[in-house]
Order: sequence, then C-alpha cells, then structure tokens
Amino acid sequence: MKSLLNWLAAAASLIGLFFTLNPFSERLSSLQILIIAAIVIVFGAAATFDVKEELRRAIKKYKTTAEINTYMHEMLRNSGKCEICSRDASWISDKRIFSLLQSKASRSELTFLVHRRTPELDQLASLGAEVIAYGVFGFEPMTRFTVANAGNDSSSYVAIGHRKPNEAHVIEELDSSHPTYSMARDLIRAIRATNDKYNAN
Repeated sequence: MKSLLNWLAAAASLIGLFFTLNPFSERLSSLQILIIAAIVIVFGAAATFDVKEELRRAIKKYKTTAEINTYMHEMLRNSGKCEICSRDASWISDKRIFSLLQSKASRSELTFLVHRRTPELDQLASLGAEVIAYGVFGFEPMTRFTVANAGNDSSSYVAIGHRKPNEAHVIEELDSSHPTYSMARDLIRAIRATNDKYNAN
C-alpha cells in the first residue's frame, strides 16, 4: 500500500532525526522511549486511517444484484445528504434500501435526478426528497452516479457505477479533489437549473 509505505518512511525519518539530535549509547533513556512510542502511536494511527480510506475508495467489483444492493445500502447508511443520478432508480425497490431512503427523505438528505418518476420516487418525494425528472427536457445522461455527503467538500465523494458485457459491475469512488467529482456536481447543477427554468414557464 502506497499510503502505508509513505507513513513508514516518514516515521523512520523522524526517528532517525531524533537520534541524530539525541544520540544514545547502549540503553535508551525513559524520555527517548516515550518519544519513540509517541511517534509510533501517532504515525501508526494515521497510517491505519489512510489505509482504511484507500481500501474503501479502491475500485469495487460486484457480480450479483444482491452484492450491489448491499454496497448501496452501506454507502447510503454511512453518508449524509446524497444526490443520486439514475435512469429510474429501480434498485430502490430493495426493502432495506427503501426503508433507509425513507428516513433520509424525511431529513431532507435525499435528491434524485431521474429520467422518469416512479411510484416509489413519488412516495419519497412526499416524505421530503427532492425528485427531478429530466426526461421531459429531452436529455438523458449516460452516467449513473451518487454524490455522497453532498455539500461537505471535506468528506464528499462521487460513486460511479459502470458495467461491460459479461463482466462484473464496477463501482469507483472519487473524492472532491478529482475532476470527475466536479463534473458530476456540474451536471447536477445544470439539471437543477434547467428544471427551475422549465417549471417557471
């Protein structure tokens, strides 16, 4: 893991610098032991966090609908406000996911941008979700994605799903520093602005 190696190198450099400035003979002093232990603990905790984040953001492959639904449920459960771009959001018919979405809708933490509305989406809208149907604009983006923790750039990311024939479904998570994240947010803003103008006429 690149992040783990970076943290190990940084810790080794800091410990090396410490002993350059504070050389020891045969036995370490209590102060030296305390400082080394503090460096190991701090850098170890930071490295563990980075490795977990790296694993979480790694490209994920799922072969079955059940696996995809489990991923979606966990992602939505661990996120704040979510903005979801989908054709008809047929995956929300999963009972666990729909129950979770009902809770998010009631807290105004849910936006759907879809080609057409469905009874399930109308039900979520009645609970407080924002639902925009872009099909009436004669527009249909090919990309399907979810922006998690929308509005919080420090923790927000976009999850993009795609699939090739006879291959596993792939989901990639990209943080707010990635250009693709900015493009996803721009698309959401464009659809929302078009919807506002359409409704104003």
